[in-house]
Amino acid sequence: MWCLSIFKLDIPEMGNKLCIILSLLFSVCNNLEAQIDSKAREKDLIDIFSDIFEKSDKKKPEVARKVSFSIIPTSSTNGGKRVFVSSINAAFVLGNKDSTNFSSVFFLPYTNFSDNIGFGIKQNLFTARNIWNLPGEIRISKLAQYTYGLGSETNEQQRVDLDYNNLRIYMNANRNVARNFFAGLGFEYDNYYNISSVVAPNGENAYTKYESGSPNASTALGFNFNILHDNRKNSINPADGWFSALIYRINPLSASAGQWTSLYLDLRKYIRIHSSSRKIIAISGFYWGTDGTVPYLNLPGTQLEFYGRSGRGYSAGRFRGKEMLYVESEYRFDISKDGFWGGVLFINAQSLSDSNNNFTAINPAGGFGARIKFNKTSETNLTLDFGFGKDSFGFYIGLGEFF
Repeated sequence: MWCLSIFKLDIPEMGNKLCIILSLLFSVCNNLEAQIDSKAREKDLIDIFSDIFEKSDKKKPEVARKVSFSIIPTSSTNGGKRVFVSSINAAFVLGNKDSTNFSSVFFLPYTNFSDNIGFGIKQNLFTARNIWNLPGEIRISKLAQYTYGLGSETNEQQRVDLDYNNLRIYMNANRNVARNFFAGLGFEYDNYYNISSVVAPNGENAYTKYESGSPNASTALGFNFNILHDNRKNSINPADGWFSALIYRINPLSASAGQWTSLYLDLRKYIRIHSSSRKIIAISGFYWGTDGTVPYLNLPGTQLEFYGRSGRGYSAGRFRGKEMLYVESEYRFDISKDGFWGGVLFINAQSLSDSNNNFTAINPAGGFGARIKFNKTSETNLTLDFGFGKDSFGFYIGLGEFF
């Protein structure tokens, strides 16, 4: 999932209003679902456009698509700063579709025509018969974002403008060692340079205080050991199954920081609760912890993990710490029997450790969203989500489910 747009608003009595909105949406969606013909065929936006522009009255037979492309321009934010994003998703199968999972590649150019510009490629590949799983990311960017310091109790008065350039190369190779189990190694490189921040009158801010000064660069070169279990057929839009990952990263001594390590444990479960229609409960949770002299920009934080899927309702990097706990649940359902219209209801909570490595608060959020089938071959949805956090509101447009 590539994400989208966040606007900061004051939300009084957020919990009560959110419950009312979710209840109304749930009621409306169930009523709409009951009115749709159960024999309608599956349909996506490609079918809609084909019907509009098809000149011949003769219906062409459907042809299996070896590679399914989904392209959409979106409005997004990175750390509270709005950027323009063009999300291009390619989904394909590198073997027999009955024995090989869907592979996906996201191409992500973005800019705000000012101080944010970049390009990224994020992949999750499965070779024939799922013998190898090859996730990875390459990104080069010039970014300007907000940061707030460590912990879950930071406020707007602590907000700091942080500008930097970033080159990221993450590559992993995981070998199938048993049914749906993978083990492998990875290489992770982060280079942050031309770092600058606005310093407060007392000469400090959240960044300079953590880094004991104002370093204008940091480099992290690490190797990771991976153990994964994945029996989902389609990671773009899972209908059932389990996903779990244990990733241990070791970062040897470098010129910009001492040795540090990180541990990432991710668990996800997808439960289909209706046999004849798409009604799914998705549950996700992860722990992300670090130890040692970790550069500020490598610390755990909201939407800063590899998948970038946490904390709808808050901006990327809104909360940051040396340790992070996160949990989320989402109800996904079709509104129309042809699968073209759908919806989601979600709730999440996160907690980040403060400068004393203590978890002192929980930051909840929740919301609802609409789904439009963008590509039925890859089950890629156009997603429109509204997230409500504490004194925060987020509007997200993208391709693919958040998790």
